[in-house]
Parts: sequence; structure tokens; C-alpha cells
Amino acid sequence: MTVRGSNVPRIRRIAAMDLFFRTVVVVGVAARLIASVHGVLEEKVCIGTNGRMSVPSNREHHYQNLRDRYTNCTYVDGNLELTWLQNKSLDLSFLRDIREVTGYVLISHVDVQRILLPSLMIIRGRSLFKLNVHDEEFALIVTLSKMENLELPALRDILRGNVGFFNNYNLCHVRHIQWDEILSGPPAHMVYVYNFTQPERSCPPCDASCRGGHCWGEGPHNCQKFSKVNCSPQCHQGRCFGPEPRECCHLFCAGGCVGPKQSDCLACQNFYDDGVCKQECPPMMRYNPNTYSWDYNPDGKYAYGATCVKDCPEHLLRDNGACVRNCPPNKKAQQGECVPCDGPCPKNCQGVSVVNSINIEDFRGCTIIEGSLTILDSTFNGFQEVYADFSFGPRYDKMDPSKLEVFSTLKEVTGYVNIQASHPNFTSLSYFRNLEVIGGRTLTEYFAALYIVKSSLKSLNLRSLKKIRSGSIAILENKDLCFADSVDWYQVMKSNAHNVLLQRNADKAECEAQKLVCHPQCSSSGCWGPAPNECLSCKSYRLEDTCIDKCDTPKSIYDDGNFVCKHCHEECLGECSGPGPGNCSKCRHVRDGPYCVKECPESKYNQSGFCMPCHENCVGGCTGPNNTVGPDACNSCEKAIVSAYDPNVVEQCLKADEACPDGFYHEYFGPQEEGALKSLTGKSVCRKCHQRCKNCTSYSIHVSVCECLHYSSGEQCEDRCQRDHFPDEANRRCLRCHDECRGCYGPTAAHCTNCRNFRIYDSENRTQFNCTATCPPEKPYKVFDDTTTKDPHCSEEDPNQMALHGRTEEDHLPAILASAGGCILLLGIFLAVFSYHWFQRAKTKENTVKMTMRMSGFEDNEPLKPTDIKPNLAQLRIVKEAELRKGGILGYGAFGTVYKGVWVPEGENVRIPVAIKVLREDTAPNTNKEFLEEAYIMASVDHPNVLKLLAVCLTSQLMLVTQLMPLGCLLDYVRNNRDKIGSKPLLNWCTQIARGMAYLEEKRMVHRDLALRNVLLQTPGCVKITDFGLAKLLDNNEFEYKAAGGKMPIKWLALECIQHRIFTHKSDVWAFGVTVWELLTYGMRPYENVSARDVPDLLEKGERLNQPSICTIDVYMIMIKCWMLDAGSRPSFKELAEEFAKMARDPGRYLVVPGDKLMRLPSYTPQDEKELIRNLSMPMEGSEVIMDAEEYLQPRAQPSMLLGAEQAPPPTPIKKFMDDRGFEEDPSVGVPNPAEFFPANMVPHPDMNGGCHANGMNPRGRENSLNQRYCSDPLKLLGKDAEEGDDDAFVHNAATLPKGSKPSDMRMSLPVDEDDYLMPSPRSKGLSTTYMDLIGDSRYSNGVDGLDPRLQGYRGFMPDFVPPNGQGPLQGVDNIEYHLMNRNGPAHPVAMQIPRDPGPQYVNTCPLGSPNTVVPPQQPGVVTRKPHSSDEDTDDHEYYNDYDRLKRELQPLNHRSRSETTV
Repeated sequence: MTVRGSNVPRIRRIAAMDLFFRTVVVVGVAARLIASVHGVLEEKVCIGTNGRMSVPSNREHHYQNLRDRYTNCTYVDGNLELTWLQNKSLDLSFLRDIREVTGYVLISHVDVQRILLPSLMIIRGRSLFKLNVHDEEFALIVTLSKMENLELPALRDILRGNVGFFNNYNLCHVRHIQWDEILSGPPAHMVYVYNFTQPERSCPPCDASCRGGHCWGEGPHNCQKFSKVNCSPQCHQGRCFGPEPRECCHLFCAGGCVGPKQSDCLACQNFYDDGVCKQECPPMMRYNPNTYSWDYNPDGKYAYGATCVKDCPEHLLRDNGACVRNCPPNKKAQQGECVPCDGPCPKNCQGVSVVNSINIEDFRGCTIIEGSLTILDSTFNGFQEVYADFSFGPRYDKMDPSKLEVFSTLKEVTGYVNIQASHPNFTSLSYFRNLEVIGGRTLTEYFAALYIVKSSLKSLNLRSLKKIRSGSIAILENKDLCFADSVDWYQVMKSNAHNVLLQRNADKAECEAQKLVCHPQCSSSGCWGPAPNECLSCKSYRLEDTCIDKCDTPKSIYDDGNFVCKHCHEECLGECSGPGPGNCSKCRHVRDGPYCVKECPESKYNQSGFCMPCHENCVGGCTGPNNTVGPDACNSCEKAIVSAYDPNVVEQCLKADEACPDGFYHEYFGPQEEGALKSLTGKSVCRKCHQRCKNCTSYSIHVSVCECLHYSSGEQCEDRCQRDHFPDEANRRCLRCHDECRGCYGPTAAHCTNCRNFRIYDSENRTQFNCTATCPPEKPYKVFDDTTTKDPHCSEEDPNQMALHGRTEEDHLPAILASAGGCILLLGIFLAVFSYHWFQRAKTKENTVKMTMRMSGFEDNEPLKPTDIKPNLAQLRIVKEAELRKGGILGYGAFGTVYKGVWVPEGENVRIPVAIKVLREDTAPNTNKEFLEEAYIMASVDHPNVLKLLAVCLTSQLMLVTQLMPLGCLLDYVRNNRDKIGSKPLLNWCTQIARGMAYLEEKRMVHRDLALRNVLLQTPGCVKITDFGLAKLLDNNEFEYKAAGGKMPIKWLALECIQHRIFTHKSDVWAFGVTVWELLTYGMRPYENVSARDVPDLLEKGERLNQPSICTIDVYMIMIKCWMLDAGSRPSFKELAEEFAKMARDPGRYLVVPGDKLMRLPSYTPQDEKELIRNLSMPMEGSEVIMDAEEYLQPRAQPSMLLGAEQAPPPTPIKKFMDDRGFEEDPSVGVPNPAEFFPANMVPHPDMNGGCHANGMNPRGRENSLNQRYCSDPLKLLGKDAEEGDDDAFVHNAATLPKGSKPSDMRMSLPVDEDDYLMPSPRSKGLSTTYMDLIGDSRYSNGVDGLDPRLQGYRGFMPDFVPPNGQGPLQGVDNIEYHLMNRNGPAHPVAMQIPRDPGPQYVNTCPLGSPNTVVPPQQPGVVTRKPHSSDEDTDDHEYYNDYDRLKRELQPLNHRSRSETTV
């Protein structure tokens, strides 16, 4: 049938089908039409094929079948398979009309040079093609073809599946297609494989008009079309018809659109219904609230493919509102519709001569046996088949009678039933308990339809047998069989021509002795067995198939009449008065009107067991009567009014065709991942216009979209007119005043309220005047002493002559006195202002002192005195706000918003990309203190896997400045690159996180917010833990911290944290286990389908997160240990780091990642990092040199590499990137000659190149630096940062350790209290107190010559500030390397000479570019100070550095030219 018209607005589909020869070919036409200026296109629906790549027997017939199948076809219901077309001259133009394929498209072994599908727009991928050698499933696959071009210029969307091109000899242009534009499935991608030795064919270029060089072939008609990648971010990865935010397609559209509505789609994601794309077809049944029942919906439609049709084609069946080819299990076809089966669905089977162990399974599920059944002794005992020629046939094994259970579904046998078998377990015929009819079409001996002879049966148990149509009954010589004589067989037999033969069965007395008699409730008709459900008829009442004494209503049964009892409806709880859910005394679940139902219909909600109607505007149900979206309101609605104050709150629901109220504008709602408005996805909302608008079409005050509420000025709406404008009340516009007016009420100079220059009065009363720039000739004199109007005016008389002749000296006296008084008053005001500013300056200075003290750990007001307290070496830089330039928002931290930005140090021509955390304005008053605590904590850490603070800015909004991690957080990284991450990097990351947390545990720091979102990537091989917004320091004698309140990440917390707010290092171990689970599931959300409030109960019950699919039981057991309820049973971070480091050496043993060996991390070269840093700082304009933060703060220069002032700046230093598989590299690469780098008695660490290094630096590449500012912490010489045999050990001056000593032997901890103060350690007896003991332990001075024996031969490595013999007053400094490495530099006049013992004459303070730098011996006991310096000359801040009076520390406080303060 063809439907034609001149102007059909949208596409409609009607399908009709027929059979053609042996193949099913659709010859009916669809009723979906496309109107165009050229006419109307007729549509034909075709059935696809499922032959895959099988070779056809006749190539010519194969091509002919394809042509007949797809000629004039527009819609392929199934797969489009073009295979084995190897004749280059074949004409494939019959494919030109195909617009949509519901399955996959396969092109294989096709040699036609050009395959053109000019109309193919969408591939749905409901069925996908899978190759045996690949894990991917493909919606479009082209393989082993010699064609030159595959032209699909109209292809806009592949809804599901991947795209693959495998070993095509000459195929061009497909690699130039931007497949992200076409592929819509979340994990979908393009796979291209070319494994031939010959190079690929050189392809002609795309047409110049093709955007970005993306095309399917030559010519402008083959340019790729775009409707997704060029969309505005507001389209949420959807389609669009333009680049503007309001030009997004509806979410139900596929392949693009021509407008924003559901009727403007080019194709539909789900279903097409009369020109509109919908999520589902109108249901065939709808709820009638008047009758409380479901009625037929006259507007209902069936889903046929992706189209809603009024009726299904004749060859298809109807099932639950869909057109299907076959009924699903448990349903049967009845009058063109799938209906539930009453019991087992019908299945006919053929009878056999004898049932045996081989054919028994053929009867499973049978309901009718066409033939007879015979059970003999050989059925159970087995036998050997012997043919007439004495040859042997098959051997039948023994069979237990329980195998006969396959006959439990049997309802009818058309022939006879013959049983002549004995077996100890064969005592009843309960296997045939559902047998209702024995047909008797064929009969056995004695013309019997039921023949039971010499069996071991004790009872018949044929409780469902109702009819024996023909034949007699013969039950003979069954010595144990009871009940046969008690049955009234003539009630069952329907043939009067046959008799009943019962002989030599069990004696009645013996049956009574064994209690094998009928139940008392059975009538005289007899029974099949002793149970009450085996009676032929009942003495009193029958309940289903069971005989009972009476209908006992408390047992949920009722009297249905005719001595029949029935159960109450399943929704009744207790008694009922009749059938159905409307006669219940009480409901099991809820009551809807008079009926009991399991749950309320969608249009109602449950209120105390009763279904109450939702508001009429609700869609998708509700939880209460309110006309909003949320609790006690609608689940969703077709249109909603969104609150003007909170965009996540719906004020009111509207009907779909109801207009937005005045002051609101209409827009479609995009997808929401989270939040209360997620249910409104794809719906329309009404948003509040700007307060200056009466009505609008968008949120703006521009007159193009806003109808002004008060006035319009230019192209904007205003509440009131500006000072130099006046309101035109008639047109509600603000018009500009005359240029000479300062305020006006009209357009001319005569309508001014005040003048810019001079007034010209029209009369003596001075009420009317004009404004002028210069006085006219008739009034040339300017009068400036007009005290009434404050405006000068033009006059005819000279004001000076009037003063000379019209006034006396007495008239001038008041003016003189007034002038003198005014001068005195001004002088007093000046002195008051000067005093106020001086006071404020002094107070600011004092606050700066206190702030510096607080962040440095000293809050008392007295100068420091030498004690045993170990120094706080955290360097917290204070920078000015002018040095920071903020960019876009990166995210949100514990207390503030994180921006990307740049730091431009004052006086230096560098620009450093950084992350800036700004304290939010709406946070609590005590947040400033918490923010500073976070700054202190972040500044005190120093570990390659923990993010360190760079600086702090003390303004009205406090700011923390940290290094910008270019690769973002690890959570997003693993989600975006899950198909490229193998086992090695996963275990390496786990190791690094555990090491970072072990460092925090050693520093007695509880993180409290460890999660994968708080782990950042510096490089693919180096991660850093961040977000210390919840961190807390513990005292040396504290083991737990109890939080006072605040938000807590419930799903990452241990149970003791949730219940008692107690946080320990062991609670961080719990969070570490959840973090590892996130990592090994590639970023899945923990307890995703469980609300946070239910998590504690879940944990108490012993429930834990499931084992990730890629991890073995070894890894999962470590995670389980982290989640032990007993905190003491959880492992320490040190143990976890060791475990994961061990597993990282053999990753494939512990993680099973499909395709692990083929996975490679995304390439990240030094050039990539340079480009990232440059791009991140690109929005910040400036001519400064872009420099990495670590390079600026810790330069890696060689003297010969320093740049002069005229030289170009060096490239941004980039750390060595890891091997893209799993950070594996040659340990010898990038390390200087070990013989040169290490002393003769030292052995280099076996693994010098791990994933991260101290301060995030790699030992290699220490050149190309500007100057040397700071060095690593000298105490790192004694830190435990490398472990023997560890794959990812970090090198911290390993060369400086004495032979045979371990870093753990010299580990040092800084004792701090809960308020971040340093706690004094016990004073050792005899220890000198005249200098700062930076080591804090006297055990290093008790060996020979005052030195620990373990450190003999290592004196040259000892920090210069440690006296070798513990004697002599010395001044301590917090960073001696700063002076050592710059003592010869001209820019630093400070020279420091430290006494040293004889021995190796070098100090290795940090891994610089020249690792074997030699420090010559110095004159003992000499400290050179700045010339002309004195205590009186220093600033009053100097006492903070009483132990370090060097100019470097004082310079930032005394000189304004520096912007950096080191505490």
C-alpha cells in the first residue's frame, strides 16, 4: 500500500509482510513517509539475514537473492550482510534507499570498488557481530575486502556497538572519519587493523569544503556531517542543530534534528509515534480510577521495531504491547496473541515401544504423547538389544524409577498405558499425577487402555485421571497393589463396550493393616491413594483437588456453593466473603477503593495502606499529594516551574500543554546525573525570568529576550533610569538628558534639574533656567557664590564690582573668622586620619607577626630559646594577591573552591601554572582557622606521593597555592582510559598511595578523606594524595581523634567513624581499601545502589563491597583485611605498601585484565607535559616564561648551563615519563655512571628509577635551570624513603648512607600536639643547650671522637649544623643547604663556615646536577654576618628566627621588594 500526499509533516510507518520463495522477504510497505520538495518517498521494510560470513553455494544466486531482498528497501529489520561479492562489475545500486538497520552491518569479501549507501542514517546495533579473536562486538564491520571506498555520507548515529575495519586491501578515508561524532555507546570505539606487508594505498584528499578533512570519499557530497561534537556543552553529549546553547536536540532524538522539539528529530532513540519521538509507545491498557481496574486504551499502540503501530502485521504475534515473532517461554500463541500457559505450555511428543534410559529425556516437558507408553522390567534393569540376525544393537543401561519424573507434565496419552515392571522404588504412579486423559486409540492385551500386570505398585496415585475414552481396564496379579478395587472405574470409562478386569491384587485386610485405605473425606466412589487429594469425589466439600470437612473462613477460604470451597484472593489477609480482591476483610498490602492490590497504581500513592490519588499533573507516580517534585509529591511531571532561588527545587507541576506563568520562560531540561531534578530529564521546565523582566524567552536583561518590567535603556532593561537619563513614561524608556544637564526631567537644556556648567535664569524668581557651557554676550559675567543652587550662573552685572562697592570691612570679618576655623578643622581631621592610619598599620604588622607565628608553630609572644624541640622545616611561603591570577574552576575541596591559575612571582619574569584553593564566603566563622590548619598540614608534608603546599595568600579570602597536576584526578583518569590500563600501573598506583599514607601515618597525621577522587596524577607513573581539608595531627601519645562534627564521606568510612566519629590511622586503612576497590573497578561508585543512611547497617551485618572482576582472591583478601570491624586487626600502611610492591613485581599473577599484554597507557612524553602546562596557563595573558613549580622552587642547574640575561629561557623541564605499559624501564637509563656518582665504598640502589621521586622529581635530567634557590630537606639524609628490592623505591640521597647502614636505623619523627605545636622531647643528660639540636637525640655523639660508631666513615655526609663533638655554641639555621650551595654566588653575601672533622671533604645535600660536588674545608668556628647589621637594625619580626639571623630569612620581612616569606 502506498500513501502519498503533498505535505506530510513527519515520518510514519506501517508494515505488511509476505513470503517470497524460500526466503522471508518483506514486500509490504511501511507507512512512514518523508515529505520533501521533490515528492514523497515510499518505504519498504525488509527482513535482514543472519548468515555471518558463510560461503554461499552459488555466488550468482546469492547476489540475486540480495538484490531481490533489498530492492526499494528503506528499513532493514535485522542485519545487513553483504558478503562474497567478488565480481567487481556487480551493481549494488539497489542499496541506495536503505535508511535504517536495526542490527549490524557486515561487509566481507566484497571486491566491488565502490560501495555506496547514500541514505543509511542510523545503525541501531540491537544485534552485534563478534569476532572470535576480539572481545569487542561490532555494529559496523568491514573485513577482507578489496573495495576502494565505503561511502556512507548520511550516517549520523550508531546507537550501540563498535566499528571495525580488518585487513582491507585498498580501503580509503575511513580513518579520516571522526567516529566520536557517530558512535553513541559509552564504551564504543573504532578498531583499525592492517596486517599486510605492502603499504596502504595512497588515498586522494578530501574536498576542500569538508570540515577538518573528514570525509567518506571524494567530492563535497561525501563530507562528514556533524551534529554532536560541535554542540554546546549544555547539550550534554546529545545532538544539536546549531552551536548555540539553546540549539540542542531533544534527548529522544538520534542522528540529529532540525529543531528542539520531539517532533523535529531526524530519527528516534527509542520509538517513533505519529511524527513524535517517545521513550515508549502508548500502553494498551490504562488504569480507570472510577472502576479501580485496568481498561483497554483506545489510544494504545504496539511497539514494532522502533515504531509504534496500531496493530501488528498478520504474521507477527502480540505480546505485552509489542509485536514479536515467537512467544516467550511460559506463553503460548492463541488467536494471534501470546497468553500465559495454564501449567506447562503444550508440547506434543511421539510414543515409544518401551521406555528406557536412552529415550527417557525425550519426554521432558511433554504434555501430550501421540502414541502409547510401555514400562517393563527392562526399563529399570537395562538390556542388550539383539536384532533378528543375531547381531547386537545398543546397550541400555539401568535406570532408577525416579527418572520417570519427566512425565509429571503429561496430561494426555492418545494410545494406551502398559505397566509390567517391578522395582523396589517403583511403588506408585505419582509420576503421572497430572495425567487427565487416556485416549485408547490403540489398545493392548484384553483390549485394555490401562494395563497394569505383575508390578511392584502399592497405590495408583492417578489423582488427575478423569477420562478413558476407549478400551477396557486390566489390573492383574499386583500382589501389593491396594485401592484398585475401591475405585468406581465406570466414572472414568466413557466406553460402554469394554469391561473392568481386576484380579489377584492385594488383599483388603492387608491394605487396612498397612493403612492403605481411602481418606475419611472421600466418598464411596473410591480413591487413588490414602491422601485427601486423591479422592474420586468428596463426602463433604472440595477445596481445589482436596476433600475437606467444611469451608473454614479463618483459614482464608470461602464457600463458593455446590460443596466447593475456594481460597481467598492472594491479596487478602485473613478472611474474605467471596472471590476476587474486592471481598477481602483485610488487605495484605494496600487497598485501592474496594479492591486489595499489591501496590498502588502509578497514578496513586500509599497512605497508611490506602491508595490515594496523585495530583493530576503528576507523571510516573508520586509519593504524596503535593503538586511538586520530591518527597510527598510527584516523581516527575511533563512541565515544572523551577524555584527562582534554588534551581534544584520544583515549585509547581504543570500539564504538558499548560503555558508558563508570567515572569517565567520555557526550556527543555538536560540530563542530570544526580539531584532532585533527575526525573525531569527530557521534560520541559519554566524558569524565573530576571527580576527586571516582566516576561522573557531566556534569562537575560537584553531587550531581544526580555520584556522590561520598568524601563529599557539602550538594549538592556533597568529598574530605574540612570542619573543622566530621564524616564519616558509613555514608552517606558530611559532617554538621555541634554549634555549640559546633571539630572533632568526632559530632553532639552531647559529641563535640567542641575547644570554641568552655568545656569541662565529667565526671570528674577530663579525657578526657570537653561543650562549652557559658556555665558552669552548679554550675560557675560560668571557668578560662583550661589549658595542656594550650588551651580554657578551667568549675570549681567560684574560680581567683583558689587563686592567692592556694596560691602564694608565689617562685612568681611565673619568670612575671615570662618576661614580660620575651617583651617583649624581641616588640620584636626588630617591629624585624626594620620593617627588612624598609623594605628591600622601597626595593628596589621602585629597581626602579620601573629599569623606568621601561628603558621610556623609558635604562638607565644616570647623569643625562642634553645631547647630539645626538633625544628619544623615546613616552608610556608606568603605571596601577594597581585601575584596570583585565577582562571576557571577545577573543582571543590573540603573548605573552598579550586581554580586553575598562574603564579607570577613579583620581580621575576616567570609564570607558574598552579591550583588555587579559595575559602568560600558562606563557610562558618571558624573555617578560617581550619583553613590555616589545612595550610599548615599541607606545608609540613614532604613525600613524593603527597601533594605539598607551595604558598598561601592572606587576603580577605584566604588562598592556598599548590602545584597544578596536569592530568587531573586518578578517578577520572581510570574511567576515561579503562581500556588502556593494565595490571602493572594499577598495582603501582596502589603501592604509591599506600606509601603516601604510610608517610602520613609516620607523621601521625590522619587524613579522614582518602578516596580516589583525592588522588591526583602528576604523570602516568606518579600519583599524589591531596585534599587535606579533613586531616588532623595526633599527639605522640594519642592514637585516635574524635571529630566534633561536619560532613563525612560515609561510604568511605569505617564503622567506628560513622557511629562514634573516632578517626585513627586504621580508619584511613579502611578508606584505603575502598580506594583500591574504586581503582580496580575502574572508577565505579562504592555501594552505588545503597543510600548512605543504610551503609552502617550493611556493614554491621558483615556485608562488604563485591570482589572486582579483575582481581584475584589474594588482592581481595587484602581489601577484606582493610575492612575488618576490629580496627586493630587491620594492616598498617607500611605492610600494605610492602604487599602491593611485591605484587607489582608480578602483576599478571594478581590481576586478570583481559588483553593485559596489549594495553598501553596513553602516551605522555615531555613534549605532552610541556604542552599541557602551556595550555593550562594559556588563558592567562602575559609575556612571562612558563615554568613548572618544582623547577622554580627547586632548580636543577649545572653551573655551565646557567643562562645569561640575553639568552632565551630554557624549555619547561619535564620529568621522565613512564613506559606506557606499566612504568617499566631500564634501571640503568638516566643515571650517571655509578662509579662516578657513588663513593668507592657505596653501592647504588638497585632501582633508581621508580614511578615518583622526592618532591615529584626524577633523578635524571637535572639540567636547564635558572638559578639555585632551595634544596631538599637535609634531614632526608636520614629518612626512610627507599626499601631494598622494591620496584618503585624512591631515591633520596641513597649514595650518602654509610655502608651497611639502613635508613630505618636513623628514622626521625617530629612530635606535634593536636594543635600543631612542636612537643619538646626529653632532655638527654649532659646535652648542651647552647645550640639547636636539629637531630634531637644524643646518641649520635657518643662514639669515638664524639660520633656514633655507626656513622664512622660517614662524617662527611653529616649535616653541617650538627657539631661532631657536641660542643661549642653554634647558630642553627633551618636550611643550611641554601647557604652551602650559594656560598660562592655573588647574589648571596652570606658566608658560613662550619667546623668539620678530617674525612671525606664533600657534602651531598640533594641530588643536584653535579652529584659529587666537593665542599672545601672551612675555617672552624667562623660565622660571617651581614656588614653593618645589628640587633637595633633588624625588624621586630626577627625574634622568630633567633636561631637563624641570616639575611635570607630576614630579607622578606625587612624589604618590600621581596614578596615571599619563609617561615
